[in-house]
Amino acid sequence: MVFNNFSPGTYEHDVARFRRVEFAGSFGGKQNLKETITIKCVQNNTDVCDSCKRPPIGDYFIYKTRALCRNCHSFHSAYGEKYPPSYLQAFSKVRDCSEIHHHEGTTAKIKIKDPKLERKQRYREAYFHQYFH
Repeated sequence: MVFNNFSPGTYEHDVARFRRVEFAGSFGGKQNLKETITIKCVQNNTDVCDSCKRPPIGDYFIYKTRALCRNCHSFHSAYGEKYPPSYLQAFSKVRDCSEIHHHEGTTAKIKIKDPKLERKQRYREAYFHQYFH
């Protein structure tokens, strides 16, 4: 009988990791959560994926004027045929504001989501960003 499980002392367990949700604030001022996903607030989102030429659904990645949907970004980061990995690391995650509020052709915002639920979601995303990014 062969066991492939490692004993407790055979792996590194003293690896120093600073895993706290990051906040930004001044001395004595209000602490603000550092956002992990940028929210793009525009009336009409005209971003189109550079790879598949379709408008992205949900979260997507953007760098300067180029955009990639999640599927294309994960495909290109796995296979690296069209874009080099160093170029793909420059992309940052972006979310359209359509899940949070409506503009209805103006710059005004009509809230859809409760602000407390939105705050909880942002905190949860900041927490999970420490482990999966």
